[in-house]
Amino acid sequence: MNLCAQYLRQAEALKADMTDSKLGAAEVWTSRQALQDLYQKMLVTDLEYALDKKVEQDLWNHAFKNQITTLQSQAKNRANPNRSEVQANLSLFLEAASGFYTQLLQELCTVFNVDLPCRVKSSQLGIISNKQSNTSAIVTPQPSSCSYICQHCLVHLGDIGGKTSPA
Repeated sequence: MNLCAQYLRQAEALKADMTDSKLGAAEVWTSRQALQDLYQKMLVTDLEYALDKKVEQDLWNHAFKNQITTLQSQAKNRANPNRSEVQANLSLFLEAASGFYTQLLQELCTVFNVDLPCRVKSSQLGIISNKQSNTSAIVTPQPSSCSYICQHCLVHLGDIGGKTSPA
């Protein structure tokens, strides 16, 4: 069975966990992190399969957008006694989301050898080598798919950046 198909089944279970009202915030956070990791692995391992399954959309909606929307509505509620705490959590979450998409973009560009004018290569920053160690498991995608996923990351980095400014 395809490794990405296994990841997809695991992701479905994690999404179900995240909507379970019996779970506490820590468990939901852990599930969200695991979901991000799974989707990132799928996007890097078999981009075509991941895009066919709309993994990039699920990643945005379930790992980021839903939580951002919830925190924003709580922060805007003037009757909420924890409003400043929620605003601080929203800021931290937006920073984490920005970091995730920045790192994902870097990894995708490195793995798929995509050269974006706005991107400094990781090796120039001393972060990671531009050579990937385990490329045997990676399915080479179409150039248009690489462009699409990079654009997807950039769009969501813009979305996240737009949410950090005062409403």
